[in-house]
Amino acid sequence: NPMRKLSKTLIKQATIELIKEKGLKEFTARNLGNRLGVTDAAIFKYFPTLRNLFEEILLDFIAECKQAFSSVVHSDLSAEEKMKKLLEVYEEKFLKTNGAMPLLCFEISRMDDAGLRELIREYWDFYLEKVEEIIKQGWEENTFRKDIDPKTVGLTINGYYISKALRGLVTGESIAEENSENVAKVILEGLKRRD
Repeated sequence: NPMRKLSKTLIKQATIELIKEKGLKEFTARNLGNRLGVTDAAIFKYFPTLRNLFEEILLDFIAECKQAFSSVVHSDLSAEEKMKKLLEVYEEKFLKTNGAMPLLCFEISRMDDAGLRELIREYWDFYLEKVEEIIKQGWEENTFRKDIDPKTVGLTINGYYISKALRGLVTGESIAEENSENVAKVILEGLKRRD
């Protein structure tokens, strides 16, 4: 609806939708403008470059995730409950962007932009750190196996959502089915002590 007042938020939402549909290959300010019913010049008033736009989307997403992951880790829950909650939160953030974030990260990895790549690396390190904190708590509570590598667990969770996003992109199937409980079962079965 062209009557909507153009805003940074509106531009960012439309960007995520467009990336999800077409990837970055066909992403132009003109395509984005067409979707919003405005000229590309109108978009550049809010974001001087497309890089600024991608950076702000990334920073928003990262800030939201960091806040959400931290609140899970610093809660009073058991390690097992925290792991379930982390997956719930991860899935919620993933679905909120309709799986576009892994795709954006993948596209950025192919751009020659050290700054954006560093942002993603910092986010991944932060996320893996939080997973490790939960697993270490599980070791202290004596509920998680000591022979499990926390990084492997974090990357396994990550890999599930990345493949879900890519499958959605390739097949056009919805990614919206709630699977965090199923993933939690698989992960927790692997983490729990057997003795």
